[in-house]
Amino acid sequence: MNGTGRSGDTDTGGRSVVFDLLELYCREHGLCLAAGDSHGHAGCVENRNGKRWYFKGTRFDINPLGCAEIANDKAYSLHFLQQAGVRVPETLLVFGSQIRDGRQLPASISEFVEKNGFPLFLKPNIGQEGQDVMRAGDSAEFERALQLLSDTHAQLLVQKEIRGRDLRVIILDGVVLCAVERKAPAVTGDGRLSIAALIDAHPKIVASDARIDAALTRQGYTRGSIPGIGERIAVLPVTNLSAGGTAEIVTDRLAPEHVETARAAATALGLRYAGVDMIVPGGNRQEAGAAVLEVNAAPGLNNLYRQGPHEATCVKFVYTALFQKLFEN
Repeated sequence: MNGTGRSGDTDTGGRSVVFDLLELYCREHGLCLAAGDSHGHAGCVENRNGKRWYFKGTRFDINPLGCAEIANDKAYSLHFLQQAGVRVPETLLVFGSQIRDGRQLPASISEFVEKNGFPLFLKPNIGQEGQDVMRAGDSAEFERALQLLSDTHAQLLVQKEIRGRDLRVIILDGVVLCAVERKAPAVTGDGRLSIAALIDAHPKIVASDARIDAALTRQGYTRGSIPGIGERIAVLPVTNLSAGGTAEIVTDRLAPEHVETARAAATALGLRYAGVDMIVPGGNRQEAGAAVLEVNAAPGLNNLYRQGPHEATCVKFVYTALFQKLFEN
């Protein structure tokens, strides 16, 4: 459902895509680029006057440090978004220590579940790329997810599910550079192979991911099921491209109210450059009420870049606009 860009943002050969694009930009604009390692995961850009800009992964000197740190903490960012009037999902912050000690669940958790019902999402408060995001459809799944995530994460978020289209909007100084609609990792049946075989053949879906079994059970399938020709089966509760999700560029079809939501979210957190992840209930432009899931201060675009030529052109456009703001103003 949601996630953030990894700091490296590398291609299959280990080379940073953003570094490749930055290298081309610097060469065309007379800037000196120095890499911090052989993969270009970090580095420094210097102009003719000796001014320097440092970067690491997809994190550039475009956003204030404090604002970027708040955005990285989902609980804090949701608090400030809600305070600014931006709609966010009903959310509860849970401390792993409250679960690990084996005592009865805190009353706040029981009250949240009773108020919001199922399904609920559980996710690490600080995390990226949809890792360890789990969906609980009933109390048994919920308690298992709590126990599992509390073993490895100090803070968790419990969120009410909002169904709808999953959008990521890349915004820079109030201008939308790119918007994509993301869909969950899925396999498509051929009437012959089992879901397990289709998963094994998928280049990004990790077959050992335990969340797959829960997702299949929820839809009435097992790994041994053989879906019909053209039948699409979602296998994970997230839409991250790094996990095998897909994205469609919808920049020219983005409703005005969703542009305003993205602007409001970035402004609320003091970010000039951001990737705003939101859920749009329903499927038509007239339905308002988009809910912001999270705001990324350094959105990763590598997986979008690798999806195809059209997507690569879009990513180049985004980074060119970012570099212009950084180095020419």
